[in-house]
Amino acid sequence: MTKGADMTETTSLPPMETMSDVRKQVDRIDAELITLITQRFACMDAAARIKQHRTAVRDEGRKAQVLENVKQLAATAGVPVPTMAAIWEMLIETSISYELEKWDQMRDS
Repeated sequence: MTKGADMTETTSLPPMETMSDVRKQVDRIDAELITLITQRFACMDAAARIKQHRTAVRDEGRKAQVLENVKQLAATAGVPVPTMAAIWEMLIETSISYELEKWDQMRDS
């Protein structure tokens, strides 16, 4: 594993000679992505707990910052920037909805 300047770890892919090899790696990567998304949603749990006002959950300035960060990361990585921006737009909006739900649950009990 190598670490970049932004402290993220990357793993080199093994040689892939067959479709079975490719599918095995895709399945492994999907599992890792789910683990990372689970961690991201744990952050949303913490944000819902920390934010004192429901209106603080939607922060358009922060959303724009996250999208800009993703676009820069995608460009550096050489992956399609518009596609990554669209995926993150959906992830952010889903995260906001989730956080609003958690915020309400924490204060209704």
